[in-house]
Amino acid sequence: MYIRESRVTNKKTGAVYVSHQLVETVQTDKGPRNRVLFHLGRLSLDPAQRKTLADLLAARLEGQSSLPGLDNPELVAIVDAAVRDNKIHQKKRGPKKDPAASRPRGTAVLSPDSLVVSDSRSAGPEIAAYTAWEQLGMDEILLSAGFSRRELRLACAVVIGRLVAPGSDLSTNRWLTSRSSVPEMIGGELETVGKDPLYAMTDRLWSVKEVVERQLVENSQALAGSPEAVLLYDMSNTYFEGTCRGNGMARRGHSKEKRSDCPLVSFSLVLDRSGRPVASRIDPGNQSEPETLVSVLDRLDALLPATLHGMTFPKPTLVMDRGIATRSNILLMKARGFPYCIVERRPVEKEYRKEFETARETFEWFPPDPESPDAGVWLKKVSLAEDPSVVRALVLSESRKLKEEGMDTLKETRYLGALERLRASLRKGTISQAETLFKRLGRLEASYSSVARHYTVAPVYETPVPSPISRGKKKAGPSLASPRIVDLVWEKSPWRQLRTTLTGAYVIETTHTELSASGIWSLYTTLTQVEGAFRALKSDLGVRPVFHQTADRTRAHLFVSVLAYFLLSHIESRFRKARDTRSWRTLRETLETYTRVTVSGSDPHTGYRYEIRDFVEPEAAHKEIFRILESSSPCRRTQRRFKPEAVQM
Repeated sequence: MYIRESRVTNKKTGAVYVSHQLVETVQTDKGPRNRVLFHLGRLSLDPAQRKTLADLLAARLEGQSSLPGLDNPELVAIVDAAVRDNKIHQKKRGPKKDPAASRPRGTAVLSPDSLVVSDSRSAGPEIAAYTAWEQLGMDEILLSAGFSRRELRLACAVVIGRLVAPGSDLSTNRWLTSRSSVPEMIGGELETVGKDPLYAMTDRLWSVKEVVERQLVENSQALAGSPEAVLLYDMSNTYFEGTCRGNGMARRGHSKEKRSDCPLVSFSLVLDRSGRPVASRIDPGNQSEPETLVSVLDRLDALLPATLHGMTFPKPTLVMDRGIATRSNILLMKARGFPYCIVERRPVEKEYRKEFETARETFEWFPPDPESPDAGVWLKKVSLAEDPSVVRALVLSESRKLKEEGMDTLKETRYLGALERLRASLRKGTISQAETLFKRLGRLEASYSSVARHYTVAPVYETPVPSPISRGKKKAGPSLASPRIVDLVWEKSPWRQLRTTLTGAYVIETTHTELSASGIWSLYTTLTQVEGAFRALKSDLGVRPVFHQTADRTRAHLFVSVLAYFLLSHIESRFRKARDTRSWRTLRETLETYTRVTVSGSDPHTGYRYEIRDFVEPEAAHKEIFRILESSSPCRRTQRRFKPEAVQM
């Protein structure tokens, strides 16, 4: 506080009027401002005494009994006159201070009782997915494909929704409008978008499938630095819910998930060794696996450049399972110049039965995990005299042998138990007709085909007896009735022992003659990446089941899951480079606790109400994930202030 001299000039007479005021400086929203506390009139004080007078007046405002300068009657008289003449603008006990006046600029004090946390939205998984979207250059890809800015935002929401909250397109709409912070991250009025625009966007993405996949592969190769030398190819299927009578993709076939009661749709993937997609294909549910290889080879020739950055690269090695590796397809890959590493569809292991009988004495033991020396495989590399361009690796897997023997034992036990029950019915006479018996045996052979072919089952007939002669009818002689089946016998085939010998055995064929047996086996086992991709598509990306009842919408739905898998594989590959083996499912569960919320409250002194929209404080686990992904916050803190009258009800 200080004493300020005020001068006012009369414009008509030119007279100057002098008065003095007690002034203090306060902080406001517009910066520091002066506020007049006392109008003291004109003082004839020595300027050196003004500071003492200001302190005396301030002490009187604070209600102090002992005042500085009480030994100066002139100053005391001025203070008393100010009080007596009612020239003080505050009560005698002191002025009513504005609590907001002493605060730093732009601050407010919110009442704890008024604080409310609302509008919590998931943010952690969305940030990870959006980071992958940007790093893969999806915005540029779609813009070059003719997407508008609004379509771009909607496409981003659809694909990220499939990765973060997998499900149907309808469930994606619910997630986008009520549970996710994606609309805030990518902008646009997506909080109120309906389900129909989402359906239309999946169709739009399917219409540019070839362009988008090609560019994504190029971007992935640019991030990796060179084309991948090994590609993995496999095919799977999933099932529909509903009749799908008008859906040309819905066909009955062999279900990989044992859902023979539902129509199916097939889809295949080509991945690189790191698990990144290279190409995808969607076919009807009854599509034959071997027939798809021709189109896959054509697609790879179109997608994968022979040169990159001035360097020439050979065609990649194809690794595939026995479902596709028929003899004709092997010859096709040779003719097209594609190296391969496959397990042939026909049972080649039967040609090496003698070698497998002595595998534990003559094969090489290879433990892939040094920390688990007991878990490994027996390996032997053999050459083919008729074709020196390929070699084979004979493999006997102990773990696979135990698994297959357990499955065979279970099937055989159930098959023999069914035969025993059938025999008991015959002996009781419950079943006596040959037609009924053979129908039952046919069903058993269909249910346990892998076991039934090793058994010979024969009925036992009752000795024929003369049939009774009806009265009133003449017969030339006694007739014989049809023999009745009274028992059932079976015998195990000697070939069953061959099956026991070859349990857990398989043969890998490859054009990489330079590899050792362990190298061939290690190359083939990279195929587990495709199996993991199919598990992720079905379990983590909403492919299973399919609810769409039209073929075009089915293709679009599956392709969105493939695009989401591009993001998933990119995220997991970054973690593998950081020597972190966590899957996307684990990362998603960890990030679910990182949310974006609104904190609102009111300042009781000013009456203003404030709303602050921001992310919660990240935990250590969140920070580590964002560090590996090199993620940054896609949206900032926002703050709004409402005037007192605006919040009154």
